[in-house]
Amino acid sequence: MAKRMTDSDKWKKGFIRNLPPKYKLFWFYILDDCTNAGVWETDFEVASIRIGIKINKEEAINYFARHIKIFDDGDKWFIPKFVEFQYGELNANSRPHQSVIKQIDKYNLYDLEETKLIETAKPTIKRFTKPSLEDVLSYCAERENIVEGDKFFNFYESNGWRVGKNPMKDWKAAVRNWESNSQNKTNTGSKLKKQIDSWQKARDIINKNN
Repeated sequence: MAKRMTDSDKWKKGFIRNLPPKYKLFWFYILDDCTNAGVWETDFEVASIRIGIKINKEEAINYFARHIKIFDDGDKWFIPKFVEFQYGELNANSRPHQSVIKQIDKYNLYDLEETKLIETAKPTIKRFTKPSLEDVLSYCAERENIVEGDKFFNFYESNGWRVGKNPMKDWKAAVRNWESNSQNKTNTGSKLKKQIDSWQKARDIINKNN
């Protein structure tokens, strides 16, 4: 069962407040029944049965005109603000976002033309950009860490910039992970050295007493 975020302030907004009760219910039905990219395949008969009230297509379009884009000869409606609200910035490396991006590309939702409806900016898609060795060395120097930038670069260059089986999303975050691991190893080594020194001193004392 799919789960989606809801706007708890929706009841304060003029669009919702001004809708007749049955079209309030119909709007929320569309938000639940649309795809994960905000595309609703129109079926007013089924919608009317499910919400228990007869819905008039022309009335619905009139009420929702500023909040939908109609395409595919009226067989589909696109809700522009749905994607932005549910996902924010789309990331091509994120599996949940990939299916959304595919639908946006499939239906060419960036360039839908409907003068009566609001314009929608193309969603920002964050794509991974591989750093250069100089970028890595510069970032390590900026953070004043003990990560060997060339080893970091060569390691990920050799595996296609993947983290486990997944494509890397943020190389700077990966550097910080290496930094944390290096510090942990250093701390572990220091503790072990102190413990060995303590054992050595104890053994020396015992040998002197004997």
